[in-house]
Amino acid sequence: MFGAGAVGALRPSERDRGEAWSLVGFAGLLLQNAAFAGVVALRLALAHDSTAAPALWALHDALFTLNGTFLALALLGLSVGGLRAGLIHPWHGGLGLLAAALLLASATLAPLVIEHGAPLGLLGLTGWLLWVVWIVGYGIVLMRLAPAPRPHVPEPAG
Repeated sequence: MFGAGAVGALRPSERDRGEAWSLVGFAGLLLQNAAFAGVVALRLALAHDSTAAPALWALHDALFTLNGTFLALALLGLSVGGLRAGLIHPWHGGLGLLAAALLLASATLAPLVIEHGAPLGLLGLTGWLLWVVWIVGYGIVLMRLAPAPRPHVPEPAG
């Protein structure tokens, strides 16, 4: 819903400029949802069969960490699109780009993050926390764009 709302708000001005940043962001959201579906499937498999646990946990951790790549793509596309359209403030776009950089760095360092955990994992955690602030702020911006509901006026009988 969020992605569709963002694309709907950004596409008209992007068409005028011949850009497609919102579609880049939407693609990132779609890929992120697909990757996270894989993470959930792995968690279900782990709950069902403990004999394959080490291999499944390694795959789970890798997919979960690489999921940051897709989230970074979403942040990049929707932040740049929102800035170019004047939909979001510069600080908000900067926050999205910083979160994207941290998530991409974490995903790029995935083997080290998986092996060493905590110190490098903080990159992804910090990027994710910034994403939470970014998406809440973006959601508020999109809700303010929504037209006010019209009051229901019953039709006269007869």
